[in-house]
Amino acid sequence: MKKTIKVLALVMTALMLCMALASCAKKLSGKYSADILGTGTTLTFDGSDVKLGITVTLLGEVASVDGTYTIEDDKITFDFVDEENVENEKAKAVLADFTGTLDFEEGDDYIKIGGVKYEKVD
Repeated sequence: MKKTIKVLALVMTALMLCMALASCAKKLSGKYSADILGTGTTLTFDGSDVKLGITVTLLGEVASVDGTYTIEDDKITFDFVDEENVENEKAKAVLADFTGTLDFEEGDDYIKIGGVKYEKVD
């Protein structure tokens, strides 16, 4: 009986340690923005949620999509839920740049995704 209790206690300790480490996944918060060739892209992070806003200089905001993201090591993966509703061709091209797993880097006031630097907006 004592051996069973020791094994159960060890298993419970290992399980709690795994859960604690899993909850330490990297999360971003705040708004980041980049402007490339007249197309502005804004990423707003809140926990594991992200909102992507795409603005074309002459047209204003042409698309906004919600999704989630995960960061593992130096890679970020996005999953947008309503991307099929994007009708503007320029916005579709920008959204396609966020498909798959991309390189990720974080600095004090910026993030870099797929080689594009997004400055933190206050």
